[in-house]
Amino acid sequence: MRILLFFLTFTVLTLASACNKKIVDGIDGRDGLATTSKAGKIIKGLEDNSFDTEYLEGSARVKLESRDFNIGGTATIRLHKDKAIWMSVKKFGFEGARALIRPDSFFVINRLNGDYTAEPLSYIEAKYKIPARFDLLQEIVLGNAVFFTRDLELQTEGETYTLSGQDGRFATKHVVDGRGFKLLEMTLNELAQDRTLSISNADFRKAPGKEDEPDFAFERTVRINAEATGPAKLDLIFNRLNFSGPLAMPFQRR
Repeated sequence: MRILLFFLTFTVLTLASACNKKIVDGIDGRDGLATTSKAGKIIKGLEDNSFDTEYLEGSARVKLESRDFNIGGTATIRLHKDKAIWMSVKKFGFEGARALIRPDSFFVINRLNGDYTAEPLSYIEAKYKIPARFDLLQEIVLGNAVFFTRDLELQTEGETYTLSGQDGRFATKHVVDGRGFKLLEMTLNELAQDRTLSISNADFRKAPGKEDEPDFAFERTVRINAEATGPAKLDLIFNRLNFSGPLAMPFQRR
């Protein structure tokens, strides 16, 4: 159960922390793309149609398939915008692990054997040599796009758009459904280490109580492939969402 929660927390955190910057105002033309470029319009469409909420509480079925583990369970994910992300993973109704992520720190407890981790987000920077960013992890939890470089090339196939780019370390790809600018897939490939991490979104529909917001992706698939771990896949299917707050985010070591 611990490996499932660590996969939920750290693969997403690693992806988020690798990002250089979330584009808020679209392309301004200073990074190699004109404001009126087609790629810039797709990026702006993604940002304009991102899902936003002050609070989120979701229950989800989760399943991990990897070289060493094939396990499943249920997860509860709570988010307070710009403040905290809380996760709890259960198997057969019993909590196996819990995590709390704040803008400057993260905490993980494994209730099966009592392991406890409390580290600043700078730990991620020291371990992976990349800057850790809570705000980017928050966007990924909400199913929104984040960008690693602004110098992107655009390919079109019908109403599906693919944005591709590369800097000195990462190659990235965003696949977008032009009907509502839905993010279908986001992929990060660390070139030197030959490590790939991708997040796929599916089952887009209106969330209860958020009919005025863009569609929410109720299904997520996270894939990672690295020499040390081999290929692994995490499926997450939300079956309940609530957007009322404030939310309790208890975290006791006992």
